Amino acid sequence: MTDLMDIQDLRVFLAVAKHLNFTRAGEEVHLSQPSVSVRIKRLEDGLGVKLFEQLGRKIALTEAGLLLRPYALRVMAALDDARHAIDELQGLERGSLRIGASTTPGMYLLPGIVSEFKSHHPGIEIQMAIKNTREVEESILKNEFDLGFVGGHLISGEVEVIPWFTDEIVLITPPDHPLAKRRKVRFNNLAGEFFILRESGSATRSAIERSLRDANLRVESVVELGNPEAVKQAVRNGLGIALISRFAVETELKAQMLRVIKVRGLQVERELKIVYRKHKHHSRAALMFMKTAKAEYKLRD
Repeated sequence: MTDLMDIQDLRVFLAVAKHLNFTRAGEEVHLSQPSVSVRIKRLEDGLGVKLFEQLGRKIALTEAGLLLRPYALRVMAALDDARHAIDELQGLERGSLRIGASTTPGMYLLPGIVSEFKSHHPGIEIQMAIKNTREVEESILKNEFDLGFVGGHLISGEVEVIPWFTDEIVLITPPDHPLAKRRKVRFNNLAGEFFILRESGSATRSAIERSLRDANLRVESVVELGNPEAVKQAVRNGLGIALISRFAVETELKAQMLRVIKVRGLQVERELKIVYRKHKHHSRAALMFMKTAKAEYKLRD
């Protein structure tokens, strides 16, 4: 059967399976819609089965298509591992590294680590994308990222997880807020305060909600914002107070643009992690990047 399958046909199949649209799949693999159709037909003829079926104006994977998809992903992953292995022949003089990160590590920790790594290995091309934890995990499983740096909960047993940083979530206020005059406050001092939180689904928001439930503290006055920079700006402009990663406010605390307020009985922490696909062959670049990231942890610890 293998002689009836072409690597590019499998790549096209995966693109169509991802988008369930021949035109968008063609855009991803840089082929016209008719060329995509020809390649899918050739793959179906070689396998003797239909991989997609028409459902009204949409298409869907058939049972055979659903069965083929994980095997096709493994083939692409093996080819990518082979590319990394060949890159190793050049040592750390050349190569590439694809990194996925959730918001906090992607915005506040990894830029400095990438800079440190590139200063020693300028020939390594680094591509980094910021997504939520679930999207990073999905991309790791598809071998679209070599490494992931996340703070949320992972659900797949196919992902290897290495503890990295402990992230502390702190309560911030503007410098002129009444709470800013006190070193510590109690839960009842927060009653009636307007809280600004990250959007539902963010790892920071999930960690906060768990801790608030454990402390039996209800937060009723809430506005949701899509990223920590927006949260900080809202607090600085007096729109409310917020619980946010300490990593996200280091600059503002040094400049005294924001204040951190201790809350008795409330401690919100989460473990940031380095993740990658199990049994993945790591390039020397990936191994060295993880070493650099872990060294940064020791410097901050």
